[in-house]
Order: sequence, then C-alpha cells, then structure tokens
Amino acid sequence: MIIILTGTPGVGKSTISKILAEKLNAKIIDLKEVAGKHKIILEYDEKTMSMVIDESKISKAIKAEIEKNQDYIIPSHLSHFISPRIVDFCFVLRCDPIVLERRLEKRGYSKQKVAENVMCEFLDACLIESIEMGHKKHLHEIDTSNKKPKEVVDEILDIVSKKKKMSFGEIKWIKDF
Repeated sequence: MIIILTGTPGVGKSTISKILAEKLNAKIIDLKEVAGKHKIILEYDEKTMSMVIDESKISKAIKAEIEKNQDYIIPSHLSHFISPRIVDFCFVLRCDPIVLERRLEKRGYSKQKVAENVMCEFLDACLIESIEMGHKKHLHEIDTSNKKPKEVVDEILDIVSKKKKMSFGEIKWIKDF
C-alpha cells in the first residue's frame, strides 16, 4: 500500500507520517532524497529557496524505490505528482491560513515564503493539483488546524480501514474571510 500525504509546508505532513508509519509498520520515502538519488532535481530556486524537481519523473523514481509486500508513506508537498496508478490513498492535509502563517513564521521562513505558502493554502493549490493529477478516486482532505497529530492519524486509519468514507472539497477558507 502506498499512502501519500500532501499539503503546503507546515500542515503536519512530517509529524503525521512518522506516527502513521509506526502504526502501519510502513516505510517513509523522502521525496527529496529520491529526487537527488535519481537526479530529477532541475535547479535550486534562490528566490523561493527551494529545489525545483522534474515532476514528470517523480513516479518513475518512486517506482524504482518501492518493494513488493511493503507499505509506504510519502509525505511531501509534491507527492500528489506521483501517478495515481501506483498510489492507494492521497491525503491532502490542510490548515487554516492564519494558523499556518504562525507556524511558518515560527519556523523562521522569510516573509515572502510565508506569504506564498499561505496563499497556496488559501487557494487550495495542493487539493486542486491532486484532483488534476487524477487522485480523485482515493482522495481525502483533513483539516489539521485544531487537531492533534494522533487525531489526524486516527482519521487516516479509519479511511484506510474503510470505517470512514473519503471526502474532499468541504474545506473552504474563503468563507472565513
């Protein structure tokens, strides 16, 4: 089983993936490491202070890393670019833009990087890209703003075990502004 956790930086992907991997006895795949290993990093963008990865080659690189009979968690704001044909579940983690702004400032992000990521969250960028990439059939959206990581993991486990139905498109930050 392959589970991807996507969302803007600061929504909880890393924290939640560690707890989830432990519960499922799954391996975590670091997309940055895979990108480096498979030489799919196109450049380093000084303006955004981030790597630019060849999104068209992510799936091939991931396929080369997975083994049969092993479960994987792939947390990354780019994981939704992995082909839906090899993904079992796509979870888009969301966070109230005001809460997200505080989290990113606490991390020491530049004002520009905070603003860009908050705008991406506000505009549902990762959700929309996940749908556009074809993850609609196995897509679930979770608001992490006021939930403890364990609560988010429990919701993911309920979806994986089919105790809860998948849903998306219900989180709309614009209604709060």
